[in-house]
Amino acid sequence: MTPTRTRNPFTPGSGKSPPYLAGRENEQNRLREILADMADGDSPAADMVMYGPRGMGKTVLLRWLKVEIGGNKKLIHFYKKRNSVRACSTTANKLATPAKMWTFLLSEETLAEKVLGGETTAGVKAGASAADTVSAEAFIAKTWKEKEPTDGVLLNALISQCKKNPLVALVDEAHTMEPGLCRSLLNLSQEVREEAPFLLVLAGTPGLSHFLTTVGASFVGRSEKMGIARLDAQATADAIVKPLQEDGITVDADALEHVVEDSQHYPYFIQLWGEALWDVAKQKDLQKLTAQEITEVETKIENRRLNFYGERRATLDDLELLPAAVAIATIFQDTEITTRDRLKEIIADNLPVDSHATQSVNEHLRTLIRHEFIWNPPDTDLYEAGIPSLMKYVLDRQREHVQETSPAAE
Repeated sequence: MTPTRTRNPFTPGSGKSPPYLAGRENEQNRLREILADMADGDSPAADMVMYGPRGMGKTVLLRWLKVEIGGNKKLIHFYKKRNSVRACSTTANKLATPAKMWTFLLSEETLAEKVLGGETTAGVKAGASAADTVSAEAFIAKTWKEKEPTDGVLLNALISQCKKNPLVALVDEAHTMEPGLCRSLLNLSQEVREEAPFLLVLAGTPGLSHFLTTVGASFVGRSEKMGIARLDAQATADAIVKPLQEDGITVDADALEHVVEDSQHYPYFIQLWGEALWDVAKQKDLQKLTAQEITEVETKIENRRLNFYGERRATLDDLELLPAAVAIATIFQDTEITTRDRLKEIIADNLPVDSHATQSVNEHLRTLIRHEFIWNPPDTDLYEAGIPSLMKYVLDRQREHVQETSPAAE
């Protein structure tokens, strides 16, 4: 029996939503609690900072949150006393200027009625259509530039909007924001939350927390942190099995156990496996997949992972962090966690010869975190591998290099 869908439901890639979102119940429930409070007119006590290595599913969770807001009837028509909760989402690269930030936060209606001098939404659209090559956004930008509204006008407009429509603002890749603009957004969030329901969610890599401490918003340490880590074994199995079951496909228990272990519970690798298993079921017209099919697709998956690892290793090499990465990977052969002090000792022993200052050690540690080689999961002060198999790859390549360059090899 071939899959009933004509297109593979698994979508390994950058931020693609999986066919089944598994293992994020705690995060989803916490976000629902905040949304329920906002629906009742209460503002969250703090911003939300969502962080974790790439491929863990941060963008997926942001997309889920946006859909949850748009599809939850209680949020759309809560108590029939207030208007709907609104969500707006963007990536940091699209928030290049204050004007873009405000255009992101303020609805078109608010811009037209409260900021741009009383023009209605219809007027904005009419103005845009009157000039053939001018979009509504461009028309707003042009009018904005001419009127040069003050921050006070903008702030009051946003507060008024949030009292009517509580706002959840989602910013992905927040660790790449321009620091001054990020500081403005954080300060703005605090001011709005004091007056109206507003939630700012910043998502990024493990270096996001440190980045936020450098932008100059003193209260940022009080933000609520949500670390997005690897799934557990059951959630990993569910993420693979449940979408396959929708197409009448099952996986032999022993074969599934191997797949779950090989994925390392890492969401990106889970999607790679799901995609490969669905494809082989379709190609061979199978209802049940066994160890034979697992073996057939494993080489393909490994090749894709090797490309993934190779890019990460090349980045570490370009940053002159490969010796430190090799040393760190070596200690992680015998442990799953370690301390910050131990990591700093290893880095200090493996820095380039002209970089032994304490500042360099700390900066190199932050760089390794920023590039997700290691990270500090939620609710602990210990560090673990961003992707354990990446560390194994780094060690394997180092051993090969030593063998190739040793006198015996010649």
